[in-house]
Amino acid sequence: MRCRWRKCGKKRRPAPANPTLADDETVGEDGPPGFVKVRKIVGMKRWAILAVMVMCAGAGAGQDWHSMTFRADAPGADENPLRGFVPYSMTKEVEGTFPHSLEWFYLPLSDVVTGPDTYDWMALEKELTAISGRGHQAVFRFYVDYPKKPSGIPVYLLNAGLKTFAYEDSSNAKSATPSVSPDYRDPRLIDCMVKFIHAFGAKYDGDVRIAYITVGLYGFWGEWHVHKHPEAGEPAGWAIAQKDKDAILQAYVESFHRTLLIVRTPKVTENRALLANFGYEDDSLLQDTIGKEPWQFWVMMQQVGTTGMWQKRPMGGEIYPALQVGLWDAWPNKAGQDMTQVIATTHATWMLASDLFKTVPTAEERANALRAERMLGYTFFCKQFAVKREGAGATVTVRVENRGGAPIYYAWPVEADAVDSTGKTVGKGRALWALPALMPGRSGDWSVTVDGLPEDASAVLLRIANPMPGGHPVAFANAEMGTVREGWLTLRVGEARIP
Repeated sequence: MRCRWRKCGKKRRPAPANPTLADDETVGEDGPPGFVKVRKIVGMKRWAILAVMVMCAGAGAGQDWHSMTFRADAPGADENPLRGFVPYSMTKEVEGTFPHSLEWFYLPLSDVVTGPDTYDWMALEKELTAISGRGHQAVFRFYVDYPKKPSGIPVYLLNAGLKTFAYEDSSNAKSATPSVSPDYRDPRLIDCMVKFIHAFGAKYDGDVRIAYITVGLYGFWGEWHVHKHPEAGEPAGWAIAQKDKDAILQAYVESFHRTLLIVRTPKVTENRALLANFGYEDDSLLQDTIGKEPWQFWVMMQQVGTTGMWQKRPMGGEIYPALQVGLWDAWPNKAGQDMTQVIATTHATWMLASDLFKTVPTAEERANALRAERMLGYTFFCKQFAVKREGAGATVTVRVENRGGAPIYYAWPVEADAVDSTGKTVGKGRALWALPALMPGRSGDWSVTVDGLPEDASAVLLRIANPMPGGHPVAFANAEMGTVREGWLTLRVGEARIP
């Protein structure tokens, strides 16, 4: 039987029912109707209970609702943040190949840990600065052992006598730069990792340049496995002790309260309280994602009871490298497991698909890839809007439907600008909508108040702003997207009757 950890070529609390918004209704959590939990953005408490102006059934009484038009390929929608297909850092890829908002990279732990309790963040800063400079956000992982790459073990540990093990897996021994596996039973290594995680979180938790952090450090590629090791006669230090796995996971949970964390498999621990803090990734997507074998990704999720975690935490992973070449030649895909079924089952938000970004795809390949990309993560469609004057200003209410396969996992600020026929801003508003509560197939009413809406106002422009400077705002899947101002949804109040 094929081992689930084999790679080809290059490296390639169980969730409670999440609050959802049904059509024309709102459901609160730990608070009265209209109050929902939202994840922290910079400057806010992590799980603050916020009063958001969510309109429940009947809230539109006395208002006229104006219909809007769905458009899957609305400007900016295929580059929506926090979701989609992901390349390795674009410094290593061909630009202009496929729309995206995320970039992936690895870093060896030795690049940052320069001595006991000593850290140099320059290598991480270089990556985050370059990626954010392209308007993208990062997904990444630290490692100590990456087959066929130089060791990522901090040098001071090697100098102190930390044992290492050579290996042939994944053609590592044939490489010009073979890696080694450290002795994971050495308490000095575990202590180094735990202290690093705390320092990492103290400096980067809530950094808006980071979308998600995948919990690495242990195992080949930081994927929390060492294949078949330890084999008979090999040292126990090949495999990490469970108590030390839990110590690493706990350190991440203690250190990251705002930035979302993702781990390789739900079987990393039996501690359900720890598991409740992580999303999950399958690094063999389309190869070993679904099926009946106990080692396949979704079967493990079912065994542990974490299949509903997508409602709270992001799901993702890497499309199995050997399947990526030619994957988009046909639809449905002929290589690997069915893409539509995999996305629908896992509710995936992001997928590392590096080959898609190495050459410019043909028109057919691009169309097929876009078809799959639009299934990933959230898709917000503004179905209707209503406006109610209040003094010199007005309250604008929109009815939003999530037509995607997952929620958005951060609550970002909503901005509204009222404009006249020349595009001049004549009123402004700001709100925080609890959009992480909006599950696939559900709709909710959300409002924002603008401080000025003259009789001759032409439109109210609306956007969900990315807190990262230069980052992609969230584009609505609407034909009215970007018609007046790039990145903003146009609500034509000049053509609407306003009470």
